[in-house]
Parts: sequence; structure tokens; C-alpha cells
Amino acid sequence: MFRRLLFVFCLFVSMAATSCSRRARIMSWKEYERRPYSAPYILDIQPPKGHVLYFGAGHTNNAADPQISEIERLWSEVHPDIALNEGGDPPTAKTRDEAVTKYGEPGLVRFLAARDGVRVSSIEPTRASETADLLKKFKPEQVKLFFVLRQVSEYGHENKAVRTLDEQVQITLSNLAAVPGLNVRPTSIRELESAYSLYFPNRGSFKYVQASWFDPRNSEMFLNDIAARDNLYRDQYMMNLLTTRVQSGNRVFAVVGFTHVIRQEPALRSILH
Repeated sequence: MFRRLLFVFCLFVSMAATSCSRRARIMSWKEYERRPYSAPYILDIQPPKGHVLYFGAGHTNNAADPQISEIERLWSEVHPDIALNEGGDPPTAKTRDEAVTKYGEPGLVRFLAARDGVRVSSIEPTRASETADLLKKFKPEQVKLFFVLRQVSEYGHENKAVRTLDEQVQITLSNLAAVPGLNVRPTSIRELESAYSLYFPNRGSFKYVQASWFDPRNSEMFLNDIAARDNLYRDQYMMNLLTTRVQSGNRVFAVVGFTHVIRQEPALRSILH
């Protein structure tokens, strides 16, 4: 009798876990496009244990942007004990305006956390784990091109460039070579030009790469496919990290691009109900 009861209990737990896993999914791009969204998109969830204020921002380096003041206001209301930022681990600036001007919202989160003695870390997966997932489907050279060319498409748009594009690209190529699985060509500007011509014939120089090639909602080329998989991996990682921190009883304050918050919302609400 005891064994039967134990079996039924284990079966129930297994079914509940499976059901929860199925409900806790990232919003698809088709669902996302059914209605318009705008920044900031703010998610405030207060389950019986823990609290998360998830600020979905429109990326900015303008210290006068109203979003910056809103982040500060909400920070003072939540009194977080853990802060999470998108964009890796930027340095901690000396002033609020310098933090935003140089490093955007991630810089502001780092500044506020340092000022108030709050634990802070990146909400992003490591480049190594991100790459490992992409290499399950794409060639190493393609993944390396994705990371390099995406940076080219964004270079100088969000802040003032302190290096020439060629200098920054060479630094990126060298950094990527240290990532497991990406110690492949291209390793130089010349090799990048060659690879670009091979994959994108009659498209001119790599310096004219189009931002639309990295939109996960498009299907122009393999770069869009990589972007879609990469975006999903990052969203799942962020969502898992947030839920783990909140379920541990923490007050979490996180700031990322607003699209991430929107797509993760169904999963977060499902888990943290």
C-alpha cells in the first residue's frame, strides 16, 4: 500500500513539473507581433516569497532620458537586495551621468548598486555557454561572423566610439578566438573581408552590414536564424536566473531591453504565481 501511494505521489509530482515546464515558455515572435509594445515595459511581480521589478528599457545613453529617472524612482521604492543588468559587467562609474553616458542602463544599475551596497551581476549567459548552444546547429565560422558583424551593425549607434571600427573589430576577433569553439577564421580584418565576400557576395564591405540581418523576426539569411536561436537561449537563461533568485526570497531589480521582458513575461508569471 505504501509503495502504491509513493508511486502515485511521484507520478503526480512528475506530471505537475511537466505541466509547469510546458506553461513556462518564452513568448513566440508571432505572439509578440500581435500587438504593439513600447518602452519602458515594466513587470512587477510579488509572489508569496520574493519580489522582482523587471524594467524593460529602450536602450539609451542619454542621462536626461525619462527612463533613467524612472529606474531611479523604482529602485528607491523596491530597495532591492540583488540587482541584475544586461550587457555584461561594465565598470562602475563615479557619477550617475557618467554611468549612463558611457554604459547606458547597465551602467546606471551598476552605479546604483555600488552606491547602496547591493549585490549586482550580469543577467546574461557567458559567451562560452552562448556559443556552445549555437554550435549545436551552426558552423563555428558562422557563429563567429554573427558576433563580429552584429557588433559592426551596432558600432557607434549607442555611444560615441573611442576606437576606429577596424580597431574594435580586431579586438573582438581576438577576444572571440579565446572562446571555446571559436578559435577559427576569421582572425584578422583581411580574413573577415574574405569570409564576408564568400557568405555575402556582391554586398560590398563588411562595414556596410545591415541591422535587419540580426533581427530574429526576419529570415533574410543564416544570421537571422542564429539571432533567433541566440535570443531564445538568452531569454531562457534570464528567466531561469530571475526565478531562481526570487524563489530564494530575494528582492530583485533587473533592467534589460524591453523585448526581453515582454517575451519572458508569460513564463515568469506562470512560475512566480
